[in-house]
Amino acid sequence: MKRYFIFTIILFSTFLMVNTFQFPQCNGNYPDPVNVTISPDVPVYNQPVNIYMSIMAYTPIEVGAYVEFTMDNPDWLLPVTYKQEICTEEYIRTCPISNFYSYNLTIYYRQGINMTFDVEAKLVNPDGNILSCVTGSYTIPF
Repeated sequence: MKRYFIFTIILFSTFLMVNTFQFPQCNGNYPDPVNVTISPDVPVYNQPVNIYMSIMAYTPIEVGAYVEFTMDNPDWLLPVTYKQEICTEEYIRTCPISNFYSYNLTIYYRQGINMTFDVEAKLVNPDGNILSCVTGSYTIPF
């Protein structure tokens, strides 16, 4: 009976992992590891997409820190780069951060676009010190 229960848990866990996408860490050494997971892995039109981020801040994340997103696609002339300050009312209200922090965001996939793009996201303190970096390719279906 115990073997069947363990097998069921492993099987169920495998199904859960198939439905999520986790961005891997960039090459290099960054002081604050971050985990970014998107679920479901293939967004469904007009359904919620959950983005879960967690970080262990060994180096404090200071007021004025920002995330720098870079998205690229071989068909694009230039990559798209966007900077978003994170210590704001909309995102993180308790800066500086010097321990574990997690953030959940739910968005709705409403547009019918079919695109694969490479993403790199860096967490940067105001002094230019890169604390975390994740990268990966992600596909949005039509």
